[in-house]
Amino acid sequence: MLHVFLGGLVMIGISIPLILKKIPPNMWYGFRTKKTLSDKQIWYKANKYMGKDFLMVGIAISIVSLSLFLFTKNTPEPVTVGIVLIPVIIVVIRGFIYLNKL
Repeated sequence: MLHVFLGGLVMIGISIPLILKKIPPNMWYGFRTKKTLSDKQIWYKANKYMGKDFLMVGIAISIVSLSLFLFTKNTPEPVTVGIVLIPVIIVVIRGFIYLNKL
């Protein structure tokens, strides 16, 4: 569970520059789609939006995984996968919905 906690911290660290609009359009880091890469304004708006969602998910994953690590003896693997995968899928879906509105 500790590795999931660290993953949550990495999500937090990755999201902050996106929220602060410090990452210009590129092919490696950020919400990269044809639409976001075609317009700087869309890039920054979409990445700020997704960055905020990923920040919240990173915080939630860190808290839940640390709690499970501290207060349970053994967390089943499907629970561990669900703790990460479900929120990330939701963030990506929300990001595409928001992108379609831009």
